[in-house]
Amino acid sequence: MHEASTEYEVSFYKEFNNDLHITNTFGFVENNLRSIMLLQERAPHGHLQELLKNNLFEPTPMVLIAIFLQIIDAMIYVTDQGMIHGDLRCSNVLVFQMDTSKPKENFVKLTNFVQARPNKRSLLEDRRLIISVEYCAPEILRSTGRLNYSELSEVYSMGVLMWEACSQGKFPYGSAISSKEIRQKKGCIKSKIV
Repeated sequence: MHEASTEYEVSFYKEFNNDLHITNTFGFVENNLRSIMLLQERAPHGHLQELLKNNLFEPTPMVLIAIFLQIIDAMIYVTDQGMIHGDLRCSNVLVFQMDTSKPKENFVKLTNFVQARPNKRSLLEDRRLIISVEYCAPEILRSTGRLNYSELSEVYSMGVLMWEACSQGKFPYGSAISSKEIRQKKGCIKSKIV
């Protein structure tokens, strides 16, 4: 992990370690390779995207709704603290309990806060930012970083996460498509008329 971004992520986890649906972080360890490793609670089932993609978890629509509500609870907590996650996707949802047919028997937590930042900070102010075009709101992509990434942008990303979960972990826009093609599909780059 990159040291500066990891230290930022550690500070976030220390500050927001109290929410039921955010991964608990116990601390971090530095090693002689000049890297930092987070010490976090173990999710016995791994992350949601891998479970769905490999057909290890085929939840009913009601189970998916229960999972989405847990993620939304975490997002409300993050937003109430004046922050945004910045990288909502199924691979950043850890699964602690799962049952394909009983909604109340599922328990997930949000993780990977490397892209977390204060709400409404301009993308140009943040040099750590790496945008995942598949999950990013079109208005952010069109603005080339001039618009503020906010809780409204997170709503778009949550919608893509929900689509990803409902499609059994399929990658948004397919895996063989380029970032430029995704930007075109979202109306962020004008197509040339031939």
